Amino acid sequence: MAPPPLRAVLFDLDDTLTPTTAFAAGARRRAMEAMAALPGVRLTADRLLVELREVIAEFGPNYDSHYDRLLRRFPGEDLGGHPRGVLVAAGVAAYHDSKHGGMAPFPGVREVLTALREGTALRLGVVTEGLEVKQYEKLLRLDLYRFFDPAAVVVSEGIGISKPNPKLWQRACAALDLEPPACMYVGDHPEKDVLPARSLGMRTVRFRAPGGRHAAAEGTAPADHEIREFRELTSVLRDAHGIVV
Repeated sequence: MAPPPLRAVLFDLDDTLTPTTAFAAGARRRAMEAMAALPGVRLTADRLLVELREVIAEFGPNYDSHYDRLLRRFPGEDLGGHPRGVLVAAGVAAYHDSKHGGMAPFPGVREVLTALREGTALRLGVVTEGLEVKQYEKLLRLDLYRFFDPAAVVVSEGIGISKPNPKLWQRACAALDLEPPACMYVGDHPEKDVLPARSLGMRTVRFRAPGGRHAAAEGTAPADHEIREFRELTSVLRDAHGIVV
């Protein structure tokens, strides 16, 4: 039996629509530099970064007290006599300042989404893992939220389901009143993106951005298509599905 016509394209967010890993690395360095720059602080940005990476590995990227937990690892004299909260505030301010002009989508993302939204009947959505407000903030700052059907923007925290549970993708498809085989998913992770979407019968596209966090990783099941530049998605849609963008 032939698969149904493609009706929707869903996207991962982090390291698919935007290079989150690269942005976070730069923003964290600026945060540690801001802490180290306070008068009397005996810690270098490099030393703080080493410990911060360990904290993130131990408590996860969505833990809400990374900086406080980090600074507890050092004796008070290393903090230059400042309350711990002052260093936390300096780091938080520097991190958020990095978002102004420092957060951007991958090249071609806005152009492709504009073409899909305005030039095709495809419906667009997002399936992403993370904290609800944090993920929506990214979409708004990147000026991408406007391209997607609000009901089909599914954030793991908001519905209590995390990747790679296929129910996350099922929820997005159901929001569009579509069966998974009528939908495509574009993501960067072979196991957390491609495998669960593929298990539902969705068409899958692996985005292997050069230098991407998971670009070199191999999965247990290949995606239907692979792209290295976001603009290549239009060729996939044209050649494999007859959708001219």
